[in-house]
Amino acid sequence: MEGHDVLLRKTYTVDVDGQRHQAVLAGDDQGTELRIDGAGPVPARARVVLGGRALLVEVDGRRRLVHLSPTDAAGGQRATLGGRPVRLLAMDELRAQALRDVDASAGSGTLAADIPGLVVEIRVKAGQAVRQGEPLIVVEAMKMQNELAAGIDGIVERVAVTVGQTVNPGDVLVVVSPES
Repeated sequence: MEGHDVLLRKTYTVDVDGQRHQAVLAGDDQGTELRIDGAGPVPARARVVLGGRALLVEVDGRRRLVHLSPTDAAGGQRATLGGRPVRLLAMDELRAQALRDVDASAGSGTLAADIPGLVVEIRVKAGQAVRQGEPLIVVEAMKMQNELAAGIDGIVERVAVTVGQTVNPGDVLVVVSPES
């Protein structure tokens, strides 16, 4: 892309069967390049085939057919790559940061949403004592109810959501202060 005006530059975090990679796509009027985990750049392109059920991906001259299945509740897809089933989750920069924030809060007093959903039940109030593992809130996603539990023993400092509220990954739900 050197010497050309870059028309597209997009960074993604791509989770392939639990292994996270950073992918940067950069494109101009001459083509598109891909960097994965800092390596590259290599020429890349993709197009949807088989009525949207697959992608024909070409990276550095090598073609791969990736068969896709429906998106799951966390936004990931089941795919078959080279005859091997894999789970794919591609996140733009904002969603990747939200999930990093959720990971960082694990074991802390901040309970955050890990998937998009609807708050259907709140089981605690500010000032209430809670124990690690105790269910605090119920979030419905893809017709499944998920009980979210306290990461530490402590006192509920605040409940940041209300029943009926829609939440996204990284949204703070409940804050628990550690017991003194």
